[in-house]
Amino acid sequence: PLMLFMPLIVVGAIVIDTDDSFVIIRNIPFPVSYLQAIRIGSNYPGAQRPFGLARVSPDTTAFDVWLPFNHFGGYYYGDGYIRLFSHTHMVGAGINDYGTIGVTSITHKPTSSDILDYGYQSSFSHSSEVAYPGYYSVVLRDYNIKVELTATEHVGVHRYTYNGNIEKYILFDISHALTPDACNKANITIDAKNNAVYGYILELGHMARRYGGYKSYFYAKFADGLSIANSSTWRNGQIFENTQFIEGCHSGASVEINGPNNVVEFYVGISSLSIDKAKQNLEAEIKVSKPGYQFDLVKSESVAIWEDVLSMVSVEGTDHDNLVKFYTALYRTHQSPTIFDEYGEYLGFDNMVHKLDKNGPKNYYSDMSIWDVHRTQFPWLVLSDPERMADIIKSLIIMYKEGGDLPKWPMANGYTGAMIGTHSIVLIADAYIKGVEDIDMDTAYKAMKQAATQKQQNAGRRDLVDWNKLGYIPWESSEKGACYTLAYSYDDGILANVAKKLGHMDDYELFTNTSKNYKNVFHPEEKFFCPKTREGKWECPPVWINVFDDRYTEGDAWHYRFNVGADPNGLIELFGSKQEFVKELETFCYRGEWYPFNILPNPYYWAGNEEDLLACWMFNFADRADLTQRYIRWLLDNKYTVNPDGIPGNDDYGTMSAWYIFGSLGFYPVAGTTQFIVGTPLFPKITVHRKAGDLTVISHNSGKDNFYVLKATINGKPIDMKSYAFIEWEDIKGEATLEFWMSNKATVY
Repeated sequence: PLMLFMPLIVVGAIVIDTDDSFVIIRNIPFPVSYLQAIRIGSNYPGAQRPFGLARVSPDTTAFDVWLPFNHFGGYYYGDGYIRLFSHTHMVGAGINDYGTIGVTSITHKPTSSDILDYGYQSSFSHSSEVAYPGYYSVVLRDYNIKVELTATEHVGVHRYTYNGNIEKYILFDISHALTPDACNKANITIDAKNNAVYGYILELGHMARRYGGYKSYFYAKFADGLSIANSSTWRNGQIFENTQFIEGCHSGASVEINGPNNVVEFYVGISSLSIDKAKQNLEAEIKVSKPGYQFDLVKSESVAIWEDVLSMVSVEGTDHDNLVKFYTALYRTHQSPTIFDEYGEYLGFDNMVHKLDKNGPKNYYSDMSIWDVHRTQFPWLVLSDPERMADIIKSLIIMYKEGGDLPKWPMANGYTGAMIGTHSIVLIADAYIKGVEDIDMDTAYKAMKQAATQKQQNAGRRDLVDWNKLGYIPWESSEKGACYTLAYSYDDGILANVAKKLGHMDDYELFTNTSKNYKNVFHPEEKFFCPKTREGKWECPPVWINVFDDRYTEGDAWHYRFNVGADPNGLIELFGSKQEFVKELETFCYRGEWYPFNILPNPYYWAGNEEDLLACWMFNFADRADLTQRYIRWLLDNKYTVNPDGIPGNDDYGTMSAWYIFGSLGFYPVAGTTQFIVGTPLFPKITVHRKAGDLTVISHNSGKDNFYVLKATINGKPIDMKSYAFIEWEDIKGEATLEFWMSNKATVY
């Protein structure tokens, strides 16, 4: 991340070191700056609490050029201007949405040129930025305003420090969102008597429009001792002086603030329910009636909360960059999903306000990029925080009850239907078979089976008739038929295991059979997965490495070639032998190293593509664990860096970050199963602290070049590194120790 220079600061147990630019959290180095992965990772550097709704962060631009694909998270490192600071953000997703409740400041009375096309924006320098968990600051150079941000779960907390006794105007651009022209309805009110500003926007972002839009409400309150001196509103470039209300899109409001000094502090409560609820959230989380400013108190609380989260893993190691990457990844895996209830109340998928049942989840979650997170981030939460994972599963079940379908990509209070597959099945199964407790599996299984076998209005499968008749999704139904077939086969293979565990043996047989359907789209001569017609005619691509080929979802034929997570041994059989499988898989992984860019898709192994995440671990299934060790370590060292483009693609709600965590631990989940693939550990010692017992990974004779495993044990028992280089959930569900003895030469097992 960006190297920052500042005085030594001590906040609780956290020390920010001027020379090394990292913090010490209970003797664990941790980066000061979270600017890693905000060039292509689509992450944002702003402040939030773990899983919080309020994600207050700068939304940037390159002066008058704003490219949507650079601003999925609002912030792009290559930009030189900050438009404003908004309070909701997507978490590393590859699509524009959210970015609601935009706020900023200027030092003069706003003019028409200010409010047209973000004329109020300001240049900034990375040298003025400071970012660490729970805190962000920057200087708006055009106005010489130091902006500091922190947050609670539902409140963005702002502190603006001005250069002397000058005019201080706070602008609320209520129409702002990260999808251009997303505003459908909006209004804003200035309540000078109560020192407050409030309003809402109905935004139709690229995702939100799929379920009717997202209503984002806010209630902002200025700190004790400050007052609103003058106010105005605007719409469509026209300013209305001394007004207190405006409605419609392309609108906003400004207030001039008087106070005893050059600091303005204010608190923006947000809600998905109502303005009143936004106000209640604010009053519940900020002591607005207490004299004095609250920023430092909230910041200290946020830092302490993040300290507890990040201390769940202890790492022994001296490689600064690896420590920065690891703890940044750990932070990213706790940004999402979103705690969507507001003190027990939430907006359901039936658009009704509900209260959580006393026997239900502690919190209700939404914003789940399930196509991505079911592979890594949610298995990480199953391992490290099963109680939270239980609440996430319960939230999915509630969505099913209130909306009618099990979602594929739930956002806020609606179905987006994004991506392919019905991978909620895998997500629920992964938790259930690993013993996550207190899940209503009768209802969950009903929802899973419905998703796999019935037409659903919001999140169902494509073309069930052909799926049942032909055993694949044909070209006529979708040119991506091979991808759909692979996804459904995977889901059914996982669902079969759940059916068996629950005693539904007829379903077990049904889904075991349909899980083999992937074989129907594997071209026996070409050895690639291809679409084919109902009559059986193959529709393979003319070239195998076209990453923009419409036959494949976010990838090419190579990316999908090894994507059979529920039946790897069956896939190996299709190649004819383990040796042939290894040869082709190594070609894929090796050629992937040649590609020098993170920002563009790699036609071979693409570390930023979800369909590839399992691939270079699959050598273990063909008795070549040494090749898994070689390629996984290369990816950890080369595709993840401490630079602004330090993640090899969109982080996709913590997916890539969780991949890095598992890679560092030296094992990787086969999602939806109890199996973990043994890899190579990154650190001499790493301990995951859990209620169920610490999981400790020890690496003897570790070093940068010592990434090959001579031998390994789990709880003192030898692991068969040749024929079964795997560990099982039973091995690590409680207190456990995984030990490796390392070498700089590949081992012939």
